[in-house]
Amino acid sequence: MQHIGLMMTCNEEDCIEEVMNEHIKYFDKILVLDGSSDRTEEIIRSYSQVKYFLKDKEIIDKLPGHRVRDGARQFLLAKAQELYGYDGWFTLLHGDEIFYDNPVKIAEQAEKDRAEKINWYVMNFFLHTSDTDKNLEAIKSVQERVRWYCPGFLEIRQFKNKQGLHYELDRHAKVMPEGIGWKMYRHYPIYKHYPYRSVSQMLKKKQQHNKEAFSVSYLDVEDKKQCFRDVLPGFKQAREFDGSFHEFEIKNQGSIAWRWLRSYRYLPIQIGNPFG
Repeated sequence: MQHIGLMMTCNEEDCIEEVMNEHIKYFDKILVLDGSSDRTEEIIRSYSQVKYFLKDKEIIDKLPGHRVRDGARQFLLAKAQELYGYDGWFTLLHGDEIFYDNPVKIAEQAEKDRAEKINWYVMNFFLHTSDTDKNLEAIKSVQERVRWYCPGFLEIRQFKNKQGLHYELDRHAKVMPEGIGWKMYRHYPIYKHYPYRSVSQMLKKKQQHNKEAFSVSYLDVEDKKQCFRDVLPGFKQAREFDGSFHEFEIKNQGSIAWRWLRSYRYLPIQIGNPFG
């Protein structure tokens, strides 16, 4: 069974090597849509597992609103099916995310269950106020440098490959294509999200968002002090990672109904629909 990664990146040169070294543990076919103006492109192209590389400038004139949004994954989806057909599973990758659970094993289990899509828990890592006086820039590994996280929402990150799948190019904040079946995998695996990695990276990311066509994530910060938080906006609780995500681990998740109700402990407003 094929496992193909569809990846979007934008100016992640400070962590992209670490992220790619994690991704290639699972995928030998990765297709990339990149909006970077730093060394991200150079680093990604050095990996033999990257079979197709597309710059945002090559498609920007075709997109409504002239921004590269989530719907631009259509260009990767179409190319992947052209190259590899309609077998296996797609996994959505990003330049600032690292899988905690094994996406290949998860997809294989979902295939056995005859599911067509898989929701993943996101754990959003950030700079905590307790990090204010630390020399964070000296810690090369983002996973060692950024230790605080907020338990997050659910997002579909894997889906079964088949004919009829497509993205609407002008859609944003929806990573799942149209045409996927209704059946969801019974568990919610975990990935780690590192959008906020250092003071310099956060301030630079804001500037990039304001001037470039590629949509990126950032906190609304003006100076160093605002880069450090006790909890991320939109979340209720922050934790320091101790090697386990505790009740979010697959072995501890319990029933779907219980997972749904428990999410209110961590989010002021329920975000998304864990069933689809």
